[in-house]
Amino acid sequence: MRRLHLKLFYLRTRVKREPQGVTAKILGVRPATMSHLEQGRSLPTLPMLLALCKHYDVVPTYLLDDDRPIEPTLRDRWSERANLLTRGNWLEVPEGSWVTTNDGVKLCPVLQGARFYDAVAQAQRMTCQNGDAARVLEESIHSARRDTDKDLEERLKRELMGQRKPRTKQTRVPPQPPRHISQAAQA
Repeated sequence: MRRLHLKLFYLRTRVKREPQGVTAKILGVRPATMSHLEQGRSLPTLPMLLALCKHYDVVPTYLLDDDRPIEPTLRDRWSERANLLTRGNWLEVPEGSWVTTNDGVKLCPVLQGARFYDAVAQAQRMTCQNGDAARVLEESIHSARRDTDKDLEERLKRELMGQRKPRTKQTRVPPQPPRHISQAAQA
């Protein structure tokens, strides 16, 4: 859960675009609680985690899994949590693996290891001439997602560090006697 705080910060600032105080008020917590969560100083309780998930429309797995990218995908949406595949995805199935119902609807099984694509990747997949080209495309898509996610993580870390208030301990300096008294004592 080393990236939980970055995901919370991303969701508030980029997805919801709301001030920290507004989020805290909606969730019924102190603004300091939200700050501590986003700074990575504390972890949410289970009820708080569920409230965050509902508020940001993400599943708990997205927030807790460090391998998932910071930017949520369609499958990471709370509203889509009951779906294996989500709207806008394309499923790769072998020729002839589907069946046609009496009313003309085609049904296909979800096979182990089947790949699925979003609309952009599906358009690219349509141009692949063979399986090797498809594997190269898939690896380039995953590599690009990892690079984008890493860049986003670094940007968010810098932003968060810029928002932190410096923690400086003030050391007590003993009070100095007034100048005229210390001069008289020396004479």
